Parts: sequence; C-alpha cells; structure tokens
Amino acid sequence: MESVEVTENWYTTKDNQQLFTRTWKAVGQVKANLVMVHGFGEHSGRYLDLFKQFSARGIECYCWDQRGFGETAKKSKGQGNNQGWDKVLGDVDDAVLRHKKDNISLILMGHSMGGEIVLSYLANGDKYKGVAKVTAAISSAPLVRVVNAPPAPIFFALKNLAAPLLPWYPYTVGLDPKGISRDPQEVKRYKEDPLVNDTATLATLKSMLANGELVLNSLAAKITTPILVVHGTADPYNSYEAAKQAYERIGSTDKAFHTYEGCYHELHYELPEDKQRVTEDYLQWIESHE
Repeated sequence: MESVEVTENWYTTKDNQQLFTRTWKAVGQVKANLVMVHGFGEHSGRYLDLFKQFSARGIECYCWDQRGFGETAKKSKGQGNNQGWDKVLGDVDDAVLRHKKDNISLILMGHSMGGEIVLSYLANGDKYKGVAKVTAAISSAPLVRVVNAPPAPIFFALKNLAAPLLPWYPYTVGLDPKGISRDPQEVKRYKEDPLVNDTATLATLKSMLANGELVLNSLAAKITTPILVVHGTADPYNSYEAAKQAYERIGSTDKAFHTYEGCYHELHYELPEDKQRVTEDYLQWIESHE
C-alpha cells in the first residue's frame, strides 16, 4: 500500500472550542471526501488503520475528537461533556460545509454514538444547511438503544431529575472492553489506549439516550439521504434490533442494511476475515456514490 499522509491540527469553532483533528490525505486524485463522527469514549486516532485503506483508494478522510472526548477533552479538561446536542450537530454541520468540494462527493460516516449523531443530523435538514450537501452516509452500529437499557424508573430519573439538577456530574459507564471485538489483540489495543475513557456527564448521557429514542420514534422517517446502516448481531453495547427498526423507518429510497452474524461492536476491528469484508462493503458503498 502506498504511503498515506496523516495530518494533525487544532481547529477553533465559532464558539471558540478547540477541536483536535486528523486528516488522511487521499493517495492520487481525490475521488471523495469523507467526514467521520467517532463513537462514545473514543477518538479520531482509533481510525488510523481503517482510513489508511480508504485514502489508498482516493478517499480523503477527516475526523475530529468531539467535545468531551480524546485530545479535545484533554485540552479543555471537559471529559465527557458534549456541551449539548445542538453543539454536537453544529460541529457536524460545520465539518460537512468545510469539506464539501464542487464536483466531489461528500460521505458522512459515524460509528456507535457517532452513528446515532449521523442519523439525528440527517433528519434535521431543515435546520442544518450541510445535510443537502451530503452525497451518501454510513451509520455503523448506531446507538439507537443500548442493549442493557436502564429500567424505565431509572431512565426517567436520569432524564427528568438527575441530569437537570446535576448536568455536569461525571458518571462512569463501565463498558466491558471485551465487547469491542472478538479479536483479543483489538481488545488489548482498546484497553491500553490512554485516550479511551467511558466517563461522561449526566447531561451527555441523557442526550445520547433521549436522541436515540427520537431517531427510532420520529426522526428516521425524515432521512432522505442515501444511507448504509451496518450492525453485528452480537453487539453487546448497542441494540441490533433497535438499529434495524430505525433503518426500516428511514425515508430514503436509496438505503441498505448489512448484517454481520456473530460480530461484536466495532465491525471495522473484528476478526480479520470479517474486518476486511466490512471494509470492502464500506468502500463499495462509497465508490458507488462517487
């Protein structure tokens, strides 16, 4: 594989939030631009290997450490504070508008919490100008509903009592790293990553859970962008069934749902055979929408 150039920078938003960013330069002619929204507790650096493969096929990739995560959280000392769902979607809109180039397709991709964010963003085309500029999207293992959802009384307390009264209170989710992948080496890499952190504020957790329900119950029907949704049937974090239900309600006439039997949460870091199949499925979807 030809060498891929990866650049790291800091980007300052309109509200003066500094975001850590990575760009994987396309090898040769740029065939498509891709904007990536990472998942809960992770950061842009976890996509180094995947996007090197994309870049080698002429797809230029951009990802930022979201508010409350990765290097962005480290610099701002705001671990797990996404600063509100409007800020989250606003950052996506800004990234799309800055990376859309004339006569080059723009792919919006998100994984887990990022997959949920992509669905929520695409359903709000009346609010965000960038939605109309997205050529196609990919939502990987979207957080529509978590597998071990809190009981209704606890969810009610979180949403209506704890989060409003103590929005900045930190809560550690306690995700079992073994749910990332069936590949022990990937689990080890995840556990040893110093920027992986599953602590978030109550307000952030509330926004994730509440907006997942909104996607399922009302927003999915508003999505008209071509979209690929992918999910492993054995994902122990995010519900495969809820993601499939949300997909079925998506309004787009150009959509696909790929099931990966027995696979865990991070399909792009599953066992080698499955990982490569997933990567090729991503690339085929992107290249079919260039």
